[in-house]
Amino acid sequence: MTALKAQIKACQRCPGLNIRRETESAPGYGSVDSPVVIVGQSLCHQCMNTQIPFTGGSGRFIDEALKDARIAKDQIFITNVVHCHPHDYPRDNRPSHPHEIENCTSYLHSELDIVEPRLIIGLGRDARNVLRSRYPENEPLPWPFKVPRASGAGTPRLLLPPHPYWIMTRPKDIREQYVASLVSALKWSFAKGSRWSQPVPDLKPTCDGMVPMPIEPQPKPDYLASEGDS
Repeated sequence: MTALKAQIKACQRCPGLNIRRETESAPGYGSVDSPVVIVGQSLCHQCMNTQIPFTGGSGRFIDEALKDARIAKDQIFITNVVHCHPHDYPRDNRPSHPHEIENCTSYLHSELDIVEPRLIIGLGRDARNVLRSRYPENEPLPWPFKVPRASGAGTPRLLLPPHPYWIMTRPKDIREQYVASLVSALKWSFAKGSRWSQPVPDLKPTCDGMVPMPIEPQPKPDYLASEGDS
């Protein structure tokens, strides 16, 4: 992940993007061992400054869900489809252009390959489109979240709720339901663990063809020489 982060920070694929303190990039943030990845659309201005996706603004719904689930933000992995802050003066936080999404998608794919999450939560149209294209055979889980019956081992589950920016303008009960559903999804993913987690098989020792060797008594180490047997 370290090499990938360096590539994202040095990227010059899109003219006008990744200019320090103007349209600067930020790699994904959090734990590469997380069972869940949250994918947003692009960096807002505040997120560019902190280098952490979903800082402030609509990100407060993510923070609230993490708090209720008793999960620290650095325990999950959060990233974006476009890792830069799209900005055209005087308009800040503009939508990403199609060529910017195309140029940056390989970085997102690499992050997902490294983390190997059990659950991917895609927030917003850009995230939804890129993830559906990446996993065309994976039918998204229903929203509000419901615990799936099948395990889905070997492939990540997709959860595609509305972007939290849209939730900001909804009535209180809808905002609360949004957070509660995120909490359920987060708890489920952490309870299940990484999608590659498999129990260690109970292997029986095989001794066929082995020649028995005599076991000779060994002297005690010096630091135990004065101690009696228990």
